[in-house]
Amino acid sequence: RKAEEAERQRRAEEAERARKEAEAGRRRLVEEAERARKEAEALAELLAAAKETNRDGRGRRLLFSLFERDHVDSCFSGTVTSMACGGKATIMLYEDGGHAWTSGLPKNLYNKLNGRQRSLPSPEYVAMGNMDRYYIRFADGKSEWVGCEGMSDELKTTTRRVKSVAFGERWDSYFIVYTDGWWSYSGIPDELSQLMKTRNKRSDLECVSLGPDGEYFVSAKNGRAWWGGTSCDNIDAIAKIRDRVKFIDFGDDNTFLCRYT
Repeated sequence: RKAEEAERQRRAEEAERARKEAEAGRRRLVEEAERARKEAEALAELLAAAKETNRDGRGRRLLFSLFERDHVDSCFSGTVTSMACGGKATIMLYEDGGHAWTSGLPKNLYNKLNGRQRSLPSPEYVAMGNMDRYYIRFADGKSEWVGCEGMSDELKTTTRRVKSVAFGERWDSYFIVYTDGWWSYSGIPDELSQLMKTRNKRSDLECVSLGPDGEYFVSAKNGRAWWGGTSCDNIDAIAKIRDRVKFIDFGDDNTFLCRYT
């Protein structure tokens, strides 16, 4: 009888140990799940904050004088990741991989984007000029463009990553900025050329855009920006928000767009 009692006691103790171990394991799983939940929430908050910072950096607001004004106004939002005007057309790319444009888009660019399947890499950067010139880069790093031979040779041979591309007055006018701040250009306006000399040709550029009549916009990595070559009316309009300007681009007939915070 004593042996039976001892065996029952031993089994009871083992069962209690197993129960406690199972309870401890359950608590660990709950704690790990809660920790994972909090980490996921923290990561989501960081990503959301980074997205908002990027939107601020691109410019959430738009000052513009463009063809098809109402259409541009209805399509623009802070979710536009890349925006350009050239000739009479305007194009916008969005965070979700979508895109919108007005009439007059360069034919090759239109054919590349119209009806593009969602399974294909989405466009992430675009630039346009007149004379059907354009540059577009996709999420897989591949890019396509139409431009002069000098620009094409530069883009084909460089080992740097492109940050921005601009098309100027003539077919052979262009300005390329790379992510490391270096650049390459040809046929730029005299005023911009003088600015580059004044800045001792520093390799700290963030973006450059050009227009069809000598317009230009330059931004540096330290946040400074310069622009010129456009009409007095445009200069006066932009001057009212000069400390909040993030990007300016130019189209035909004195049209322009200006993103700002």
